[in-house]
Amino acid sequence: MRIICKDVVIRDFESKDVNTLREIVAEPGIVRFMKDWWENSTVPGRLEGYVDWLQTQSESVDVLENKRYAIALKETDEVIGMVGMGLEENTNEVEVAYFMRESCQHKGYAKQAVTALANWCFEVSKLPYLILTIDPLNTASCMLAEKCGFELFEKRTPVGHIQPNMESESYFYYRKYREGGEGRRCSGSCRYQ
Repeated sequence: MRIICKDVVIRDFESKDVNTLREIVAEPGIVRFMKDWWENSTVPGRLEGYVDWLQTQSESVDVLENKRYAIALKETDEVIGMVGMGLEENTNEVEVAYFMRESCQHKGYAKQAVTALANWCFEVSKLPYLILTIDPLNTASCMLAEKCGFELFEKRTPVGHIQPNMESESYFYYRKYREGGEGRRCSGSCRYQ
């Protein structure tokens, strides 16, 4: 996968990215809302193994598979975050996921990446919509979701399970619908390779 946007590139993770990725997932904001990434990065060899596995999935366009991609700066190829999608087992819907290095937040990079990935998902599938589930305490992520065209559908309180990576008992459930019944490209601001 390779999607080129205005300032960032969405690409497959590579072995060279592991140390930077480990630094990013140890940042306080990532640990708080994507704790599983940090926990897995502390187990020797696990992050390396995950990146190796992701590389075996690089040719797949099955949006149901849980795939994660690097968000890298276009000019330097430095990894600054992650964006991905896959089947969320509790809702049985395709969910988008993302995080961004704290020093790179509020610069439009995550918006470019999330929007481009959502558009790609619609282009390669027949999904009518994608979802996001966000802890209500993660206000920055809620604002980003809306900037990317996701609409707050409802606030949910799970019964019988806890939603992963949530501090709150409830979570916000967002949806982004396919436009016009067909996927669209990134309005000229990115291109797929």
